[in-house]
Amino acid sequence: MLQAPTTMLNALAALTSLHDRDALSLSLCITLQEIFDFKQLDLYHYRAAPLQTDCAWQIKHTIHLQDGQMSQSWHWHEHEHEILSNLSPELDPLITQALSSSEASVLSSDGYRVVRCLYSANQPQLLIDCRNTSALSAKDLHVLHGMTRIYENHSTLLDYGQTDTLTGLLNRKTLEQQFFKVMAHQKNINNLEPSSTDIECERRSHSDNEAYFLAVMDIDHFKRINDQFGHIYGDEVLLLIAQLMKASFRSEDHLFRFGGEEFVIMIGPQSEDSALQAVERFRERVAKFDFPQVGQVTISIGITQLLDFEILSTVLGRADEALYQAKDQGRNRVVNAAIDAMSIKEHSPNNGSIELF
Repeated sequence: MLQAPTTMLNALAALTSLHDRDALSLSLCITLQEIFDFKQLDLYHYRAAPLQTDCAWQIKHTIHLQDGQMSQSWHWHEHEHEILSNLSPELDPLITQALSSSEASVLSSDGYRVVRCLYSANQPQLLIDCRNTSALSAKDLHVLHGMTRIYENHSTLLDYGQTDTLTGLLNRKTLEQQFFKVMAHQKNINNLEPSSTDIECERRSHSDNEAYFLAVMDIDHFKRINDQFGHIYGDEVLLLIAQLMKASFRSEDHLFRFGGEEFVIMIGPQSEDSALQAVERFRERVAKFDFPQVGQVTISIGITQLLDFEILSTVLGRADEALYQAKDQGRNRVVNAAIDAMSIKEHSPNNGSIELF
């Protein structure tokens, strides 16, 4: 049953003030349960399947709300049992129906269930599975649709403000926000500190040698490409590089166009060997790609591990230094910046004094 309009207005104000996608999804779920008093609410994230799989898309159960208790699991990991695909025999047919028609519902002897698919930039993004003891009224369904449309509109605005127009990658001003989020998650892994809220967070067990890594990438001789072929072909190279990045890295990795021909990648948590292999595979993939008119294009990459007490400018500086080494050593290579954790910690400025841009 729909709650008071004042509650809904306050919830909408809180929802549209958020700029982090995970926080936005969580706020939407809490808001819908408060407004409609759902018996149970589950959220699934949707993504196109990685290139190495046979399926077309995958979904992951990310939020579960029931009896005042919540569990969360944000990160995608291919071996986790809760990741389903369009080829999974145990996939709920109501979810499949919602993906094809935006919404599906059923009323049975044990209650009412409605699954709604939410879109961003005309692509499926979330599936919300709501369960109740009785069917929603036409008025309540209308309000539910309105709430989810507000989410979709706000999510689209976030895309507009946080992504690079040409490549579709995250833009430079979003890097600091994502860095803080990644560092907070890494501190949580390393310290195993309880959450400051009473929400029970579902965490994957991480090995001691797993961490986050930041890589700075630069297209070799990009000025020569612009001078010889023109800026139209230069822009096409940037766009194709971005598409290769999206196809080469995992959906939980953060990909940025930092400016001009420079890109930044934040990957993890994983081992150092795994991170180095990921960027090396990408470098090889770019070198083997035939760019229209231009032919071969190569990239140089500097990569470094993130330490949970660092600030972004320090990490970027270390990765940049490794990038310069890659250039000096002949380009078209990856250089890993060695770290001395004790020395870095001694010289690390206060985390609150960040002046990056």
